[in-house]
Amino acid sequence: MPAWMGQRLIILLAHEDPRFTHGKPYVVIEPSNKFGTGAHPTTRICLAILERILSEEQSVLDVGTGTGILALYAARVGARYVVAIDQDFEACETCNRNILRNKLGKTIRLFNGRTSALSHVKLFDIVIANLESDILIPVIPALKTHVRPGGLVVISGVLATSKDQFTKFLEGSSLKVLSTLTEGEWIGFLSTPSHE
Repeated sequence: MPAWMGQRLIILLAHEDPRFTHGKPYVVIEPSNKFGTGAHPTTRICLAILERILSEEQSVLDVGTGTGILALYAARVGARYVVAIDQDFEACETCNRNILRNKLGKTIRLFNGRTSALSHVKLFDIVIANLESDILIPVIPALKTHVRPGGLVVISGVLATSKDQFTKFLEGSSLKVLSTLTEGEWIGFLSTPSHE
């Protein structure tokens, strides 16, 4: 079965038959040894939130892109400009293969490094970070600097038991929580920069 099937797009693994899509739009993902297929609840949470908020012609930043699933999704459903970034070189190699496989090289720019490498890049309508909590927390301040006023920040990789604590952390980082989405033991946050 496909790794993720939404209303707007299906994520298909490289070995799967496109007939699974029944004619719906799809992207093909080749996982790596370290980075997954889109089946993890935190990725599914981000995809579900994106499906709800992403409109055509928006710009998207995917921090910690891994195999590029979220970036590929955004590009395929109509984002005009997507930047994917990851510190892990193997992740970037895998992401680049997936970008080429899906012929999305004109829409997605890929960077290997930290978000500080994006200082020359303009602000984004949507910023996504699906990361483990110990990696996620230090990058939250940087996420806010890359989203335009009124833009949205999608965050996952947090255990649902930490909802209240993490909400307070986001609010202390000048990000207002608009909604949350839970799957299993994991939770995702949709937030927006709050006024200083």
